[in-house]
Amino acid sequence: MSKNIQIEFKIDDNKYDESNQLILDDKSNRKINAKQKEVKRKKQELRKQLLSKKKKKQLEKILERKNKKLNRTNLINDLKQYQINENEYECMPSTSIVQTIGKRKINDLLQLYSSINNNNNNNDNNNDGDKKTENDFKKYKIRRIKFKMNEKNFNRKDPHESDEHLKNDEKTAESNKSTVDKDEKIVKEKTKSRFVIVDRPDEIQRARQQLPILAEEHNIMDAINHNQVVIICGETGSGKTTQVPQFLYEAGYTMNDKLIGITEPRRVAAIAMSKRVAYELNMSENIVSYQIRFEGNVTDKTKIKFMTDGILMKELEKDLYLTKYSAIIIDEAHERSLYSDILIGFLSRIIQYRHNQDDPLKLIIMSATLRVEDFTENKHLFKIPPPVIKIDSRQYPVTIHFNKYTNENYIQEAYKKVCKIHTISPPGGILVFVTGRTEVKSLCRMLRSKFPITNNQINGKFNPKSKTKRQKSVENSETNENEASNDPVNTVKTRINLDVYSIDPVETKEIINENIELFDNDYNDTDNENIDDNDVDDGEKNLYDDQEDYDEQLGFLPTTEPLYCLPLYSMLSSKKQSLVFETPPAGCRLCVIATNIAETSLTIPNIRYVIDAGKVKNIVYDRLTSVSTFIIDWTSKASADQRSGRAGRTSAGHCYRLYSSAVFNDQFKQYSNPEILQKPIDDLLLQMKSIGFRNVINFPFPTKPNLESLMAAEKLLCHLDALEIVENVDKKINKNKSKQIEHTKITWFGKLMANFPISPRFSRMLILSTKANLVNLIVVLISVLTVQEFFIADASKAIKKRRENWFFSHPFCHILGDLWTLLSAFGSAHYHSFSEKFCFAHGLRLNAIREAEKLRLQLLNQLKLIMKNQSLTKELTVPNEIEVKMLSKLFLSGFSDHIAKRIPFITITEHDETSDEMRKVQKSIKNCYQSIEVDKYVFISPNSVLFNQNNDFVVYQELFESSESNNNKIYMRNVVPIQMEWLAIYGQKHCKFSNPLQEPPPRYDPNDDCVKCYRTSVFGIYGWELPAIEVEYPDCLEKYCHFAYFLFNGDVFTSLKSNLRFISTPPIIFLKSWSLIQTKVDQTIKCLMSNQICSKRSLTTKWKSNSKFLLKEYLEWINDEEQRQHIRKSWPPSD
Repeated sequence: MSKNIQIEFKIDDNKYDESNQLILDDKSNRKINAKQKEVKRKKQELRKQLLSKKKKKQLEKILERKNKKLNRTNLINDLKQYQINENEYECMPSTSIVQTIGKRKINDLLQLYSSINNNNNNNDNNNDGDKKTENDFKKYKIRRIKFKMNEKNFNRKDPHESDEHLKNDEKTAESNKSTVDKDEKIVKEKTKSRFVIVDRPDEIQRARQQLPILAEEHNIMDAINHNQVVIICGETGSGKTTQVPQFLYEAGYTMNDKLIGITEPRRVAAIAMSKRVAYELNMSENIVSYQIRFEGNVTDKTKIKFMTDGILMKELEKDLYLTKYSAIIIDEAHERSLYSDILIGFLSRIIQYRHNQDDPLKLIIMSATLRVEDFTENKHLFKIPPPVIKIDSRQYPVTIHFNKYTNENYIQEAYKKVCKIHTISPPGGILVFVTGRTEVKSLCRMLRSKFPITNNQINGKFNPKSKTKRQKSVENSETNENEASNDPVNTVKTRINLDVYSIDPVETKEIINENIELFDNDYNDTDNENIDDNDVDDGEKNLYDDQEDYDEQLGFLPTTEPLYCLPLYSMLSSKKQSLVFETPPAGCRLCVIATNIAETSLTIPNIRYVIDAGKVKNIVYDRLTSVSTFIIDWTSKASADQRSGRAGRTSAGHCYRLYSSAVFNDQFKQYSNPEILQKPIDDLLLQMKSIGFRNVINFPFPTKPNLESLMAAEKLLCHLDALEIVENVDKKINKNKSKQIEHTKITWFGKLMANFPISPRFSRMLILSTKANLVNLIVVLISVLTVQEFFIADASKAIKKRRENWFFSHPFCHILGDLWTLLSAFGSAHYHSFSEKFCFAHGLRLNAIREAEKLRLQLLNQLKLIMKNQSLTKELTVPNEIEVKMLSKLFLSGFSDHIAKRIPFITITEHDETSDEMRKVQKSIKNCYQSIEVDKYVFISPNSVLFNQNNDFVVYQELFESSESNNNKIYMRNVVPIQMEWLAIYGQKHCKFSNPLQEPPPRYDPNDDCVKCYRTSVFGIYGWELPAIEVEYPDCLEKYCHFAYFLFNGDVFTSLKSNLRFISTPPIIFLKSWSLIQTKVDQTIKCLMSNQICSKRSLTTKWKSNSKFLLKEYLEWINDEEQRQHIRKSWPPSD
């Protein structure tokens, strides 16, 4: 800094003194300081002029107070002109009366109720009419008071109604016209909230008030009105399924022709809940309706619609934004069914679009368990976590009883527990959980034989069917014991239902006979009145013998009260399923033997005892091998809690778990896996592609499926020609596997396949059948293959023998295999008008046949809309041998990846006793096949019609591994024999072809309009060699050379044959390996390849847009000028 200081100055010594030169300031510095002071002074003056916000508000308040003081005198004078007269003031009520008006209304209600009760007790016969009129008037007053109070309580705002401003009453305006200025506008009132008044009977209203969810109505509707998505969590029995749709209906969500949609995972729940809600709303089924597959009562007047999740998924394909719905309820979301998860993913995006369009759609997700993290914590699904409302269940205490040890024979253990409860426990219904239909029927038969229903116990009169010898012996053996028993707890008197009897004795007889017939058909589940021991198979006989020995060991006290046993499983008809909700016969204890269908969705009344086997039967699908296996495994802890809760709906109950607490704690998992992780998703992927989702991997799944499942589904759809790969990204799969899914799109063939509610394999068969004119037959075949368990598996020996003679002995069984048995069985049932007696006599499941018929009619109706040129008929005709072979080929076209080859000998390693060494030997095993899907050997099931035949190649519908077999064999279901030559034609995508053979030489096929050649091939991963067949020439340079040769030679257009003698070079030169050296050959081939012309059809199409196409190249081959002129005039050629 010292370098910048100036020490010596150049000044005039005569004017300044040397001593002051370093002390005085420079003039420039003095000027700068003066300017800075001036700027600061101006800023301070500006700040004094500007007021802060706080100071400004204080000044405004001061001015406002001053103005009020000035105008107070004028205001009093203005108010005096509106002052009322003293006479009018005396007529007005005081504020003390107004404040107690609610209490006085309650007192009035109590007085009215007490007066009505007193009048009813003191009524005389002479004054009945007057008293009735007075009571009706009082009831009317009560309803008026209730309505006025409800008008205040149910004052909800409808989110779908636009704000409408109501004008003042014209009379009030006219009366006050003198006091209001002419220029003043009419004041508009605020919009009142709208609600729909429901006229419910008193007993329904009292029953609704007992539900826990009714206390949360305000919180639920407030959350729904202020959020797009709401999750309601409450155990089964809390009333959420029946009451939430009523809340929405009363809140006006059905106005403006909107619907409230409720999805259920099971059909029986959709039917039962729609009837219950219609009953509680006091409305007809035209307003509260249901829609399931092949059945429904939806009309134009429907406001509340219960349906299965698959029905809403189909509606989503037609109306992507669900514009006719104002609210969607996804019930039983904790079960995580496949379509429920997909619907939640779609609706998470639809609600945002509807909200932006000022047409909001509310989504309510209801779950019976607290497993809601998949919805609330999934940011990809819901960006804003939806609110969760927990509803306390209407639950009485349930005592849980564990077994000391776990018995593997849980059926016998359940039988023992039912007998013990029915013998010594107080009255109350019994609910038993087992795994499948076979176990349900077996346990029902055992309990019915132990505790049969006797005479005079159904509506006071009951004539049972003739019993078997075993049942009679059981009754005779129990008679003495029942006479000796005098226990008052176990003795139940027979009650007579007098409501059944009418004044007319003829009408009474008809009613009783109708009830007896209904009970006979539903209770015994049979129509054959002459069933003896010969109709029962050996397995069932052994079951009864074991039961009799078991009864002797139990030593239960006998009881005179019969047991009313009812089955409940998904394949049971709706009519028989509804029996569990009805009151049991007088003097009988209800016992329901059910699968996990009774676990949720349904509440069976008067259940006090629950017996839980802890087992569940699941279909485990292997993604890699495509093998479906039925496995009976332990259920989850959440499901076990759901089952135990069934015992505490009406009173305190008991749950008997047929397993130990150690098994429950150690081997039970907390929750079951979502269905999307357990099933193939090829049909789901096709539907999503048809809707417009190109990149399925980014879809907002609640639980994302495995990437292997998505890739397997995509690979299958590509083989079925439903999808095509836009870009080959095989090299990128290792880096990013999702790339393979991003670069596929749906084809026109795939869009056509997505229109049918069946598997993509069946859709391909159905579309291809239109070319062969076999639509009517293929529709029947698809229908019977779609339905599960067409034949009754546990039929008696006599029925099985009759079924084999009727359906399994036709010659066409050797051509169409197991499919012919299904076709002939359906055709026979159709011929007999689906008679119940015929189906039972031949071991056919009537529900499956009726469901197949409904599916057949549905497919025919859809085909009429899509393919109007097809001649379709509902009548069935018997196919001939040629049509049967074509059905085999069509089945192969849909299941070309399900091929198996017979293995006559297999090599195994065994121990040689003589040499004490291991050696390899070849053994012959019956029905042993090698499939291209799995590494293990597969076998034909003993139930197949091809069990005793040796077919080299077969095609099957699916592989399954039965849990009942001890040898762990994999069996093929619905097997059809095929010829080896068909594989290269209908399974080309699984073949590796050789180069075209020179002998026989390629040729042009005018029928198929293509160049064909012979090629050999190998099929599948094992490289099965196939003989040479004639196929279309592969797309390469040689294909265009061959087409050019056939074109110039006159094979494509016969009119060009006349020009052969004018061609300078023979057309055979196109087939030479060195032909492209010549200029005219090279130009001709380039012209065809650049326009991708290798058929007559493509060439004529090109000539329509450019008539001179290929003329220049063709004239280069003509050596005669006159002929050239002639060709120019007649070009393009035509036949």
